[in-house]
Amino acid sequence: MKLRLFTFLFSLFIGLTVEAQSTKFDYLFHEAERQKLARNLDAAIDLFDYCRGLNPQSGVVLYELADLYRYVKNDSLALAAMEKAAELEPQNYWYRDRLVQLYLENHREDDALKVVEDMASRWPEKSDVLMMLLGLYEQKHDFANMVKVLDKIEVKEGKSEQLSMEKFRLFLQMNDEARAFSEMQALAKEYPNDVRYQVVIGDLYLDADRKEEALRQFKEVEAQDPDNVALLFSMANYYRSEGTDSLYQQYLTRLLTHKEVDEQTRVRMLGVLVRENLTNGADSTALLTLFDRVLAEPQENTDLLELKVRYMVTKRMPHEEVKPYLRQMLEIDPENDMARQQLLSYAISENDTLGVVAICKPAVEYKTDDPVFYYYLGVGYFQLDEKEKALEAFKAGLGKVENSESENKLQLRVNMFALMGDIYHALGQDDKAFQAYDSCLVYKQNDAMVLNNYAYYLSLKKKDLQRAEEMSRLSNELDPDNATYMDTYAWVLYQQKRYDEAKEWMDKTVEQMEKDGEEMSDDVAEHVKLIDKKVKKKKK
Repeated sequence: MKLRLFTFLFSLFIGLTVEAQSTKFDYLFHEAERQKLARNLDAAIDLFDYCRGLNPQSGVVLYELADLYRYVKNDSLALAAMEKAAELEPQNYWYRDRLVQLYLENHREDDALKVVEDMASRWPEKSDVLMMLLGLYEQKHDFANMVKVLDKIEVKEGKSEQLSMEKFRLFLQMNDEARAFSEMQALAKEYPNDVRYQVVIGDLYLDADRKEEALRQFKEVEAQDPDNVALLFSMANYYRSEGTDSLYQQYLTRLLTHKEVDEQTRVRMLGVLVRENLTNGADSTALLTLFDRVLAEPQENTDLLELKVRYMVTKRMPHEEVKPYLRQMLEIDPENDMARQQLLSYAISENDTLGVVAICKPAVEYKTDDPVFYYYLGVGYFQLDEKEKALEAFKAGLGKVENSESENKLQLRVNMFALMGDIYHALGQDDKAFQAYDSCLVYKQNDAMVLNNYAYYLSLKKKDLQRAEEMSRLSNELDPDNATYMDTYAWVLYQQKRYDEAKEWMDKTVEQMEKDGEEMSDDVAEHVKLIDKKVKKKKK
């Protein structure tokens, strides 16, 4: 009797202990979840870890720990916990799904593939598992297994165009021509009113060098749908392979002018033809004719025109042949700086001052960020003796180059200040001219032309002659055979009453001008006369 009572009391004690442990586990688990939601991750990890001590077989605790370890970047512990959870509950889909994610994040694709293969056998009805498996096989370029997976999807979901085309693509990559043919023929039979598949069969014949069968296939399609875009492309490709240039050009023209071919495709196709033409050094006539036929249609943008212009410029075609297309580009897009720059380069090379102004003025009006247009507009106005307009253009242009430190922009800034100095001097505003020259020398201390002009204008004013002499001497050191710079130095010396030295430099000036075949200007002749007079007077 006592033994039975002891046994009953012991079993009751054990039951109470288990129940107490379960209550404690539930409390700690919920507290761990609360700490996790509050972003107290260290506390949550400690609590879940304690729960694991209470129940080492709990998959959900391991799942939560794996999630937290992943968040705090402890990948090894995250993987270990998730692997254990998946091992404890092999029929839990979500544990294996998370394990695959962790393997992929840690670049363990082979381990991920094993798990997904197992998932596919456990849950064959789940399409997302098959798609995951397909992606992993594709990463490994395992085309044969990809086809097997697609077959399973096809059994499950039924035959579809998308699946058949994907299998066709894989057969081509596997160099399995027979199965590729078979798949495409099945598609053509399934969709008899869609000639795309029949065209692809013709392409397969052509790739296999079965040209007679290819042509027969294409002609059958042409009888049904002569304007089919895919057919036109394939026919052009066929006649090109045969070297039948006239028919190749005929089908290519029909293709590129087809209303269903978008602008981007036209540009891409013509770009390929341009590269081939330039690489092979072929005649440009046929390609330019093709361009003209395509461009006969209204253009939404300048892409095709720009492609043709770049081709013509590369082939060094006459300016007058290129200009109409550049102007057409500006009609479509007035802010196209590429077209405007090319027209500007032509006008500069042809010394067309009015053309330079006409090209640059609209760019300045829409406030382009390219300072080149402001500079050449100023130069154009300066050459047309419209000095105030030139100053306006240069001032606006300086605002476009002010914050740039590139070598080209720096020189542009120097040139603008230099010309502004010349203009201010011509307008009788010498103080502003000297300020402009000083700005030049801040950016470029050794600009020979600026140094010469600055020195000369100072000498005319008989102002700061010592500095004028230093600048003029430096300009002659920088450009020792320049008669203009020699004349300036002679005149600075004359203004300093150093007549013998002035005479010596004036003689060098005349000698250099004779050597260069340069005619003496009125100013130089006057300098020669005045210096000679002073030297003779001194001797007398």
